[in-house]
Formats: sequence, C-alpha cells, structure tokens
Amino acid sequence: MYEKDTIVANATPLIPSAVGIVRISGEKALQIGKKLFTLPEKVEERKAYYGKIKDRKGEIIDEGLLLFFKAPRSFTGEDVVEIYPHGSVPVIKKILQEAIYFGARFAQPGEFTKRAFLNGKIDLTQAEAIAELIEAKTERATKAAVNLLEGKLSKKVNQLREELMHLISLIEAEINFPEDVEEIDEETLKMSLKSVLKKIEELLKTYRKGEIIREGIKLAIVGRPNVGKSSLFNAFVGYERAIVSEFEGTTRDFLEESLSINGIPVKLLDTAGIRETENKVEKIGIEKALQKIEEADVVLFVFDLSSGITEEDMQIYEKIKNKNPIIVGNKLDLVLDKNNEKYYFNDVIPVSSKTLQNFDQLEEKILQKLNLLEEADTDIYINLRHYELLKKAKEVIERVLKDFEYLLSNKEILMLEISEAERALEEITGEITTEDILGNIFSKFCIGK
Repeated sequence: MYEKDTIVANATPLIPSAVGIVRISGEKALQIGKKLFTLPEKVEERKAYYGKIKDRKGEIIDEGLLLFFKAPRSFTGEDVVEIYPHGSVPVIKKILQEAIYFGARFAQPGEFTKRAFLNGKIDLTQAEAIAELIEAKTERATKAAVNLLEGKLSKKVNQLREELMHLISLIEAEINFPEDVEEIDEETLKMSLKSVLKKIEELLKTYRKGEIIREGIKLAIVGRPNVGKSSLFNAFVGYERAIVSEFEGTTRDFLEESLSINGIPVKLLDTAGIRETENKVEKIGIEKALQKIEEADVVLFVFDLSSGITEEDMQIYEKIKNKNPIIVGNKLDLVLDKNNEKYYFNDVIPVSSKTLQNFDQLEEKILQKLNLLEEADTDIYINLRHYELLKKAKEVIERVLKDFEYLLSNKEILMLEISEAERALEEITGEITTEDILGNIFSKFCIGK
C-alpha cells in the first residue's frame, strides 16, 4: 500500500532553538545514521549515543545525540533513527541534505504517522488525534485530543461494531443452518438495534461541542454606540486593544482577538455600534457587524446600566433577538443605586469593564449557554469525518427498525442492511479505508510527523 523506502524530515520547526530533531524511518535508517554519525559497529536500540555529525566528506557538521528504534518497536513500526543536533537552521538543513544524499527521501506531511497507521501501530482515530494534539490551542482541546489518542473513541466504536457483528452472525447462522440453530428472537434483535442506535446518537451529540473546543467560541459584542462595548472587549483581552472614546461611532470596523475562557478558545469580536447613520464608512461597518452577529455562537447584547435601556437599545435588540443573546448591563461602577434592577430584561448580568466586577459570572453564563460548564477527563469529541460515518450508520439502523417486520421475513436483506451500518463504523477506525481518505487525513499534518 505504500512504497517502503526510507524517509527523512525535521521533527522540530526550522527556527533557531537549543535542540532540533531529524527523524529517519525505513529499512536504510540505521545505515544512513551510521554514515551521518560517529557510531560503534554494533548499535543497540533505545540507547542514546553522543557523537559527531558529519557530512559525505567526513567534515563535522555538529555534535549531538542519536537514538535508534528497531522495527517494529518504533512509532512508525519501521527502523527509526532520531538525531538530536543543536537547533541551528543551517545545521538541520545540512543534515537533511546529507541524509537524502545517502539514500533517504524527504517525507511528505504526516508520512511518519501514516506509516504508523499502515503498520498497525495506531488506528485512524488515533492518527487524527496526533494532528489535533499538535494543533490544540488550549488545555481542554489538548485533553480531548489525548483521549482520542488513548483510543477511547476507538474502544466505543469497536464495542458497537461487535454488537452489530454478533447480530449479523446470528442471522447468518439462521440463514445457512435453519435446522441446527434456533430462530433469532425478534424482540432481542430489535432491542439490540435500539441500544446501538442510542449509543450512536450519544456520540453524535459530541460533535458540536468538540468543534467549539477545537475551533473556539465565536463571541460577538453588540450594542448601540457608547454603551462600553470596546471597554468590555479590552477587559476580556486584558489590554487596550480597542480605541475607547466618548465620541459615537469610534469603532467602525469589527475587531477580533483570541483569548481563553476556562480552557476553551474564544474568538472575541467587537462590532461597530449599530444605529441609523448617513456616514458611508460607518454604514459598511454596521453591515459587517450584522454579518458577524449571524456567524457568532454567542452574542453579548450590551447596554449602559447608568442610563438604562433606551429606545435605540430596544431597536437593536429586536434585530438580534433571534440569536438569544446574553444581556449585559455595562458600567455598573457608575450606578449609584445598585438595587435598582428595572432594566426591562429579567436576566441582566450587571458588569463593570472598569473594575471587572461580575466578569466571572459573565464567563460562566457564556459557557453555560453552550453546555460547556461540565468537564470530564474522559470526554470524547468526534470530528466531522466521524460524524458523517456515525450518521450513516444511524440512518441505516433507523431504516432497519422502520422496515423491521418486512426485513424479518427477508433475513438476507436484513443481514446486508446491518452489515452496511457495521462497515460505516469500520471506516471510523480505518479497518476499511481508501487512499483518497488517507490522503485527505494525512495532508493536514505538518512535515516530520
């Protein structure tokens, strides 16, 4: 399925650093390693060797460490050599050039992980987890990737597959040996299918949550001019990112900044104040603001607590109420009578961008809105590929349950239908796959992984 040549790549970025790593995998890995590094005749696996790194003419490039992992006890399942020089960009480039001269080929993105999958060291969900772990922006996204890497999704999917395969084997036995086996119990069959369906639905529910944890919450701040939207934006990001002034219409384009709330990445958007205006530039800003509001996962509708709700506030609220926004009363520090909470809305969160009062309450509300407050170390979140395959399996089982009576009289068709659902689950872990699917998955990896 793949050409078993020897590949090489830098496993660390090409930037100046204390230490770099060059990884070589394939049948010629040790042979190339011996030409590049001063090594004894007999090289022991999993032992660190200190020595000189040399080029084809025997001139010293650098000094460092070398590790050898003998197949199949390596990440790729092949012979692997890792060279640890100083993290000098010219040095690492020179080592790569010399390794290629001695017979290696520069690896494609994700090719080391692809070989690990093809050699049975990891399944497809674990391969995807490595890419997610590298790309993880927060601790919570890291935890989710580690759970995938540990095979927790694979375990659940394989349990579902085993349940379906058990049903297939019972039906097949009944078809082939009707005189020797008992007829399958209809109620047991139906209950088993419903049980698998319920577990698939539980996994499908994790997709949206996983997408947010991986990609981040799109959080838009909306309101009329001068209610403190930019001050709120600056308070979230922790510095004066947005210009704050007493003049209306100061923010004419949207601002975007990244931050984290309780380990969840957030893309925070400060939008132009929404109002009627004849100014062409401000109009464009307002149109962009309305577009960003539609794209947002959560909208913060901000008004000025010190002046109360105005007619202009209500006009804006009417435009965005379909987003079910969180109502934020800003400038709490300017309110003299803090017991006066007659703001038209019942669930206002009063905050002060100046003193950060009640910000913890606001952050909690944002996470609660997306059902992200609860966190478990064992949480599993599926990606789009898993989602599509689980959805396919779900649809097949729903079809079987719908036509259950008919299929009971046509066991061959029933067996084929359940097998189709089982094959969709097989694709998740990579039991069956195609070169196109693998190409799509591994093209998202960085070089050297």
